[in-house]
Amino acid sequence: MSNENDNNKRLEKNKKLAEKFIELTWNQGKFNLAGSMVRRDFTYHLSLVNQTLSYDIAVQVIQTVREAMDDFEVMVEESIAEGNRVVTQSSFYGTLIKPIFGFSPSDKVVTFTTVSFWQFKKGQLQSLNTLLDIAELMNQVRREEKNLELDIAELVGV
Repeated sequence: MSNENDNNKRLEKNKKLAEKFIELTWNQGKFNLAGSMVRRDFTYHLSLVNQTLSYDIAVQVIQTVREAMDDFEVMVEESIAEGNRVVTQSSFYGTLIKPIFGFSPSDKVVTFTTVSFWQFKKGQLQSLNTLLDIAELMNQVRREEKNLELDIAELVGV
C-alpha cells in the first residue's frame, strides 16, 4: 500500500510541477525561477516551429507570445499523470496587440487551446512538447496567407 501511496504522491508532484512551470513562465514571466525546474538537457518542441528548442530559446518564444497579447493568461484545464509523464490541456486568453504566427492584431479577446506532453526526470522537467489548436485561433482572428510552420528566427526576431 505504501508503494501505491508513494506513486500517487509522485504523480501529483509532477502535475503540480507542470502547473507551476506554466504559472512561472507563461503567466508571470519569472524565467529564472522556472529555469531552476528544468534539466540541463531540457528540450522543447512547439507545433508550428520547425526545430527543437533549448530552455533559453523557449524563453524567447514565450516572451514573444506574452508581448504580443495584452491581458494574457494561461489556465490549466486538465492534467493527467502516469509514470514520469504529464499531459495538460490549457487555455490561452488575451487580446492580440501585435502580429504573431501570421495573425493580425485584434481588439477582441481571443482564446485557444494547447495540449502539452511533459516528461520529468528526478523531479525536474526534461522535455516538453506542445500542440497548438491553430484552427481555433484562425476562427477568431484574421490570418495572413503564409506557411503554417514557422522558423524560430522569424518568431523571436533573430
